[in-house]
Amino acid sequence: MKRILLTLVSLVAILAVNAQDCSYLFISEYVEGTANSKGVEIYNPTNQSVDLTDYIVVRYSNGSSSASSGYKTDLIGTIPPYGTFLLVNGQTTSSETSPACDPALQALADQLDGEYPAPMYMNGNDAITLETKNGLVWDIFGKVGEDPGTGWCDIDTLNYVTGSTYWWLAWTKDHTLRRKPGVKHGVFINPGSPGSTTNYFNPATEWDTVMGYWSAIDTAWISANLWDGLGSHDCECDPNYNDVSNNKPFVKEKGAFFFPNPSNGVFTVKASAFIESVKVMNALGQEVFTNSNTQLRGDLRVEMEQTHSGLYFVKIYFTDKTTLTKKILIK
Repeated sequence: MKRILLTLVSLVAILAVNAQDCSYLFISEYVEGTANSKGVEIYNPTNQSVDLTDYIVVRYSNGSSSASSGYKTDLIGTIPPYGTFLLVNGQTTSSETSPACDPALQALADQLDGEYPAPMYMNGNDAITLETKNGLVWDIFGKVGEDPGTGWCDIDTLNYVTGSTYWWLAWTKDHTLRRKPGVKHGVFINPGSPGSTTNYFNPATEWDTVMGYWSAIDTAWISANLWDGLGSHDCECDPNYNDVSNNKPFVKEKGAFFFPNPSNGVFTVKASAFIESVKVMNALGQEVFTNSNTQLRGDLRVEMEQTHSGLYFVKIYFTDKTTLTKKILIK
C-alpha cells in the first residue's frame, strides 16, 4: 500500500495548528554509520509512559514521495517518561554487497529492524518519519520527496546538489546527529508544503552533529559510528534537565572507541585524549580488569582473562582527571 505525500501533508497540517510542546514523541538521535550500522532513537518528552503499538517508522527512499509496506516498521514496546527507544538495523550477517550492522550498535537497541527494504536500510539521502498507523505524522527527518544526493547539509540552497560538487558538506551521511535540547516536538509538516515555515530541510536548525575526533593511530578524523549518547536524551521538557555544558561535559568533549568490537576479551581502547588507566566492569558493576598506561598516549591494550560473553562497561580515566564510560560486547 502506498503512503502518498499529499495525504501525509494534509493530515499533519491539522495537527500542527494545535501542536503543544512536550506532548508528542519525536526523533532524538539519528545514526548514519558505516556499512549497515544505522538507527534512530525516539524520545518521550511527556511524564507518562507511551505504548508504541500504534507507531511506525517509515523510510521515503531517494526522493520518493511514497513508501510501500516494506519500507515501514511497526514499533514494539513502551517508552518510559522522558525515556528513549532505539530502533537499529537488524542485519547480522554480511554478503558481498550488504555488510552487517555493527553488533555493538545492535546490543544497544530496543528493537532490531526487519529485512531489506526496512527503514533502517537508510542512507543519508532518505527521509525518515515517525508516524501512527492511521497516518498521523509526529516527526520528519529530512524532506519527503527530495533527493539531496549524498545527504542534506546546512546550506539550504545547496541541498539539491550535495551529491556532486558539494558532497563533503552533507551532515546526514556518515554522521550521528542529536536533537538540540531546546527542541520540544517534532516536525509535523514536510518542508516546502503548504503551512510549512521552511522550503528546505536544514539539519543545523534543530540538530547537532555528534563531535568526531582525530585519531593519530588511524591518521584519520573519526566522524562515523559515534554512539556514546544513545539510551538517553537531554531535553528541556524533562523537569530534571540541566544544561549539558554543566551536566555532561566530558562525554561531549572526548571520544573513544574499541577495536575490535565485539571482542573475545582482547581489544584496544583508542581515545581522543591521553589515557591514564582503564577499568572494565561487568553488568553487575564488578571489576573484571584494570590496567594503567605506562606511556603518554591515547591508546591502551586490554587483555581480559576468563571472561563470559555479554555486555561490559569500560571506564576510561584520562590524564586530565576526567572519565568516560562506554560499552563493549564480548562474544
